[in-house]
Amino acid sequence: METDESGEPRAVVLGRERLAVAAVQDRWRIDDEWWRERPVSRVYFSLLLEDGRVVTVYKDLVSGRWARQSSYAST
Repeated sequence: METDESGEPRAVVLGRERLAVAAVQDRWRIDDEWWRERPVSRVYFSLLLEDGRVVTVYKDLVSGRWARQSSYAST
C-alpha cells in the first residue's frame, strides 16, 4: 500500500501489479470490542483503481498494518 502525506491510499499492489487509486469511493471507521485484549479499530477504504477494479482495504489502527478486505470486482 502506498499512501500520501495524510495517510490516504494512492496505490495498491495486487500480486505483482502496482495500480494507482483513481478515486476513494467510500471511507468508514469501525471501533469494536474495546474491552477485549485485542480490540478492533480499523479505517476502511473502498477504492476505484486505475484499471476500473474496485477493492476494499483497511488499515488496522492497533497494529498499523494494511490488509485487503475482499477480492476485487470489475465495474
